[in-house]
Amino acid sequence: MAWDRTERTEAILREKIAIIVLERLNDPRLGFVTITGAKLSRDKRLCKVLFTVLGTPVQRRLTEQALRDAAHHIQEVLAPTMRLRTLPELRFLYDESIEKGARMLGLLDELAKGQKDPPVGDAEDGEPHRPDAAP
Repeated sequence: MAWDRTERTEAILREKIAIIVLERLNDPRLGFVTITGAKLSRDKRLCKVLFTVLGTPVQRRLTEQALRDAAHHIQEVLAPTMRLRTLPELRFLYDESIEKGARMLGLLDELAKGQKDPPVGDAEDGEPHRPDAAP
């Protein structure tokens, strides 16, 4: 399946923003941050940059503030590398999908542990139980 222009631009933005955050930002408030996605608006004037942080909620808030403070700097560094008429405004948003996915997996694990497996067969002969068979 071929990518459309918007998807390609989002992928390139995500990759280049991740490199800039990793290599060029020296803010001590930045924790162990991962850029997980970039979503362009229809008019391509706004880009929501999704990120996750490994750490406590306090570290998450500090990292979020550091990224918001550095957004203009990131745009300035990013602009010459992109072949776009206008570079979209960057807005950093915490990506909760990872936490939601982990929570969902935990609930499924609890559900699996709570259910008992139905009997597969008699322990004597190891054959599966058939209701129509005579005892």
